[in-house]
Amino acid sequence: MKRSILLLIFLALFALNAEAGVKLFNDKSVSKIVYSMHHPLHDWQGISKDVTSVILTDDGEKENIKSVAVTAKVSSFDSDNSNRDSHMIEVTEALLYPSVTFTSNSIEKDGQKIKLNGNLTFHGVSKPVALDALIKNSGDKMEVIGEFDIKMTDFKIEPPSLLGIDTDDDIKLNFDIIF
Repeated sequence: MKRSILLLIFLALFALNAEAGVKLFNDKSVSKIVYSMHHPLHDWQGISKDVTSVILTDDGEKENIKSVAVTAKVSSFDSDNSNRDSHMIEVTEALLYPSVTFTSNSIEKDGQKIKLNGNLTFHGVSKPVALDALIKNSGDKMEVIGEFDIKMTDFKIEPPSLLGIDTDDDIKLNFDIIF
């Protein structure tokens, strides 16, 4: 039900720009978002393979992206440590703010490199971000890969702690979305 509502929101975002173009949905079986964090005692990653993304392309050409929307449930990230994952759900208040989303209608392309200027919404806070990505084509598949950093405090999240020592404020996010 929640996934259907998110999909309807995505489609509504694109309806305004849908006079020409094609909507493409990501291949959920191979797309992923990975977060990486650092604590003085160790580093770790959490992976979400429950990523939903839609792009609107210009004139049916995959590479001519006009708009993009991506969402992932915060609770879907798996760090291979259920205690840490539970703590992250608590710290990010995932019951109140279940998803992290990115939307963009401003895409600059230079060969296979693209810059996505848009808004990242996390923990109920929306911030403008610029993401650099690379488009790779393989047969009939298009892969969009990139990485960027955010600060938890920019999204009103207190960095979690272990043994009374806070993690770094920075979260590195990597995305690999396949259409």
